[in-house]
Amino acid sequence: MSRQRWDEVEPLLDRALDLRPEERDAFLDAACAGDQDLRSRIEALLRADQQAGTFLDTPALEQSAPLVAALYEDPLAGRQIGAYRIVREAGRGGMGVVYLAERADGQFQQRVALKLIKRGMDSDAILQRFLHERQILARLQHPNVARLLDGGMTAEGQPYFAMEHVDGKPLTTYCDEHRLGVDARLGLFLTACAAVQYAHQNLVVHRDLKPGNMLVTESGELKLVDFGIAKLLSGEPGETATTALGSRPMTPEYAAPEQHRGEPATTAADVYALGVVLYELLTGRRPHDMVRGELETMARLAATEPVRPSTAVVRSPQRDGSAAAVPETTPESVSRDRGTRPERLRRRLAGDLDTICLKALQSEPERRYASAQALLDDVQRHLSGLPVLARPDTLAYRASRFVGRHRIGVTAAAAIAALLIGFSAVTAVQSARIRAQADRIGRERDRAEEVKGYLLKMFEATNPLFEVKGDVTTRLELLERGLKRVDQELAGQPEVQAEMLMVIGNAYDVLGRHDLAAALLERALALRRAALGPEHVLVARSMGDLGVTRCIMGDLATCEQLQRDALAMRRRLLGEEHRDVAASLQFMGEMLRDKGDYDAADEYLRAALAMRRKLLGNEHEDTLTSANSVATSMHRNGDYDGAEALYREVLALRRKTLGEDHPHVANTLASMGFMFYEKKEYDAAEPFYRQAIAIRRRLYGEEHPSLAMSINGLGRILLRKGDLDAAEPLLREALAMRRKLLGDEHDSVGLSLTALGELHQRRGDLDEAARLTREALNLYRRTIGERHARTGAALVMLGRIYIDQGRRGDALPLLREALEIRRAIYGPTHHLTREVEDLLGEAGGPPERQGSSKE
Repeated sequence: MSRQRWDEVEPLLDRALDLRPEERDAFLDAACAGDQDLRSRIEALLRADQQAGTFLDTPALEQSAPLVAALYEDPLAGRQIGAYRIVREAGRGGMGVVYLAERADGQFQQRVALKLIKRGMDSDAILQRFLHERQILARLQHPNVARLLDGGMTAEGQPYFAMEHVDGKPLTTYCDEHRLGVDARLGLFLTACAAVQYAHQNLVVHRDLKPGNMLVTESGELKLVDFGIAKLLSGEPGETATTALGSRPMTPEYAAPEQHRGEPATTAADVYALGVVLYELLTGRRPHDMVRGELETMARLAATEPVRPSTAVVRSPQRDGSAAAVPETTPESVSRDRGTRPERLRRRLAGDLDTICLKALQSEPERRYASAQALLDDVQRHLSGLPVLARPDTLAYRASRFVGRHRIGVTAAAAIAALLIGFSAVTAVQSARIRAQADRIGRERDRAEEVKGYLLKMFEATNPLFEVKGDVTTRLELLERGLKRVDQELAGQPEVQAEMLMVIGNAYDVLGRHDLAAALLERALALRRAALGPEHVLVARSMGDLGVTRCIMGDLATCEQLQRDALAMRRRLLGEEHRDVAASLQFMGEMLRDKGDYDAADEYLRAALAMRRKLLGNEHEDTLTSANSVATSMHRNGDYDGAEALYREVLALRRKTLGEDHPHVANTLASMGFMFYEKKEYDAAEPFYRQAIAIRRRLYGEEHPSLAMSINGLGRILLRKGDLDAAEPLLREALAMRRKLLGDEHDSVGLSLTALGELHQRRGDLDEAARLTREALNLYRRTIGERHARTGAALVMLGRIYIDQGRRGDALPLLREALEIRRAIYGPTHHLTREVEDLLGEAGGPPERQGSSKE
């Protein structure tokens, strides 16, 4: 073929290749205009392209690499380039060779990945792209992106750059080899999303995201690598056009449909690739059986909607164009790699994770998540137990929109009613659809589960601890009516009934009715044991929640047994590293702290924190909750400097992830205020409490239990500073608010009573001080029990007042009772125990030190 003839053939061939096969005849009729020789040459080239299969998709140098390696040793081994000595070849890409190299200038020891242009690929265009890649890497500085360390030119004029050497395995390989559960995999995926979002914020699209470019080290750290085909969005020079057949830069299995079509790659292409990676992490399969072939065929396949992940994991391996699987992949092997069984894995993926994956994999870029951050946020919301923002057009979507519009004003009663009515309506609708459309029963069941989940979350979102205002008596009555409906309408559905009993029981806990809460949580535990057997993750969850309530009630022995049993069960079922295991470690630490065993508590809390950091990342709210608890444990153990540093870290991260006006930000501020209060640094404590109060007033208005807690704390600070006139109205405001919101029989009311008792003691009004303290003591005995730490504190305070009144005989039995409580909770050598022993001596009783006849 002459050059002139080729110049006529080439543009028409390129256009024909971009068309579907059935469109080509009409195109060639018009384009060739009767030139049969021209048409014959184009048709011959089209047939040759079709017969070539996947051969042309792989560069010849890559095809021949094994043969070349067998023929001769790498001539660059041992050679020094810049400050680095090459050790061996580590890998090859489309245009560069990566070597493992060591620093050789004597400055310090360091291993790097050193990248050079491949031999035979040093054209001006390739050199320009290589230098472009180096510029991209130079602008990316992120802990989860492999860092550019150095760069330069060899003596022969070849550009090179040295980047951080990542000794890791592909993300999916690492997860499978360590048999990580779904939550742990999602934690690593969140880290990858954050790194991609960082690149996007710096105007860089990766364009080749896949597990092989997301390496995880043995310590569990993820690094995003290989920006070899990355593209800058800022229009900077260096991006060369690639129009030749087979030269589109991508990995087809992970490429978005628009990349297959040769359209410009935007951040939406990276979101699609993240969706493929997420699908593979969860299911062990890719969403499409992408056998490499014609780009047009691959583009059509990539644009088809994949099966739901929850369906894919229970399908036997098949090449049906819907869910790609390694031949030996089976539902059993996939679930085993995720530390569970096929049916449990299906249930775990059904609902939120199905929805998240399918939204990320939408064929139209505008229907995907708007950014990697949006995808990250939805996965994070799922892990946090919040409704995800991706919604199909279903009843669940409409229900969530309703809640979004009325989130603040919805009361606990409305939530319960909506839950029960909505659940009944959904059940009826689902039944009708099942009868009418039997072939869609599986999908409708999934929708029913999803709606039930959203409605449950809707109710939890209206928990009175966070949102609901109003008279506590009314709320208790509404909860009681809701409980009756649960008993009547869900009697034949023990698993759903148990879930609702858990939700209502926790609401009773918040309202201070711990006796009612414990009864419901015990019923839920019994139902789950009967329905699911003695060993089940939901049984363990019920044990953990019941243990927390028993701890609040002062029944520390029962609490400890429940928490230890729940922790052991979760470890047996889920392994040593799982989000639920971390939750049990957290509960154990908080229980032991309540007992006064601060050293043991600190061990559990630190273990929970380490696990959550590994599984969920440093910025996940569960991680920050653990960090806040560890800081509290530190200051309880006297490490105030360490506690303050950790509190400040938590505060900064919560402000970053949640914003300034958020309940958890206020919680950390209040924790810091309490730490300075215990250090007796009242001037330092005061501004933290005032900030917490300001946030809680903005969030909740003028009445809320959390606001009352902060106001009481500020009043105690002013009391200790000696500003009694400023303290009194705050303490009375807190007491009135607690009585109105929580009722007269809530143990928090006792905290306000004792604070006011101390104020009257300082003023010398000992009769009123004694009256208020007795009221608090009697309240504690009725609500949290005889052996609780608060009961012991009230006994000690009343004993002090009686000593001040000269009533030492009345003080002695109170102090002896307090001593028994504190010895049981804190041990014989704790400073709080010694405090009571000293007071006994002051009251004229025996020293009662360790080793006395009483012991």
